[in-house]
Amino acid sequence: MGTMERYSKVGMQELDQRLSKIVEAARKKPVSVYRYGAPWVWIVSQDDWQGALKEVSSYIPPGHSLVLLRPQIDELLDQHGDLLQGLNAEPGLLIAPRTVVQILLLQLLYSVPSEQQLYEQLSYNLLFRWFVGLDLNQKVWAFNVLSRDIATLLNDPRAVRLIQKIIGEVFCGALLQMPEFSLNFALLHTWLARHENTSISSN
Repeated sequence: MGTMERYSKVGMQELDQRLSKIVEAARKKPVSVYRYGAPWVWIVSQDDWQGALKEVSSYIPPGHSLVLLRPQIDELLDQHGDLLQGLNAEPGLLIAPRTVVQILLLQLLYSVPSEQQLYEQLSYNLLFRWFVGLDLNQKVWAFNVLSRDIATLLNDPRAVRLIQKIIGEVFCGALLQMPEFSLNFALLHTWLARHENTSISSN
């Protein structure tokens, strides 16, 4: 069924004139209300609304490469739980370090060029939201919070080495078979270069 067959659309004038009939029609299929020629608001039934609030995971294909590799990523993150817990003690950190690591992995894997674009992707990209644990109706952290917490983690050599370890052990061998990834090695090297002379203990 095509997109136009799944819902109706009306203008503001028609909405004013035929409100009760339009609301009644919306019980059967969603109605898109246009204002000044552009989509403005939807009228949907309770059943349609509840159906739209499904788990994010229900929209992600089970055979997607990131889904297939997720268990290995989670296993490595679990193995470094003590490190992540220690990072959680950083003053002012509002986003869980594990989540920030996941966000930075997405930036590397999909070559997202800036934090602003990364923030936008987290707002509307269902795959990104699923990977970092955001529900459909959950707001993304404020951009200044996201940017600050990313900077905090990237300033810690242990966090950067953990990201390098995940990329090296999970993705490097699989990239040739998974062309949807466009791993930004240059960005990873930039992060690592900040800590070239920093000595850290192994975890």
